[in-house]
Amino acid sequence: MDSRTKTTLTTLIFTALIAIPALATDLDTTAILDIVEGITVTETSALNFGDVALNTGTMTVGTDGAVTDPDFLSFDAATVSQGVFSINAIAGNAYDIVITENVPAVGLILDNFQINIDGGADEAGANSFIGVTLSAATSTLNLGADITVDALTASLGDGQTIGYQVSVNFN
Repeated sequence: MDSRTKTTLTTLIFTALIAIPALATDLDTTAILDIVEGITVTETSALNFGDVALNTGTMTVGTDGAVTDPDFLSFDAATVSQGVFSINAIAGNAYDIVITENVPAVGLILDNFQINIDGGADEAGANSFIGVTLSAATSTLNLGADITVDALTASLGDGQTIGYQVSVNFN
């Protein structure tokens, strides 16, 4: 074999070896994330409808604790109060607030929730409030709602409760 053939052959073999992809390789890289403070909700004051007569009808406790009672259910409004919650979250972000009855009571229906944040305008949304902006790291949520009593199925008794859940999530 002459030297020219050897050089050509060597060049071809070297070129072929370079063109073969590597069978294994390593790549160091990074993951990216933002760590934000979690959301906390604390009940400051319970939603309280006070003493309610065993009659069929609906009454409302507003976000300011005021009673609207077209069916004359309120027997003694001395203990009536709106629900008050403290929400700790990132100021300026939008949140979804969902309120749902989760432990019903026979003959009683809790619905048509209203909220206001830090004493602002009332928002009525039945149970979903989408895109609520919290302007402070700690905000006050005032909660009002309707209570509907069915006199045929509701029971007499003190301290009756209807369970509900307040959920606050990033929008």
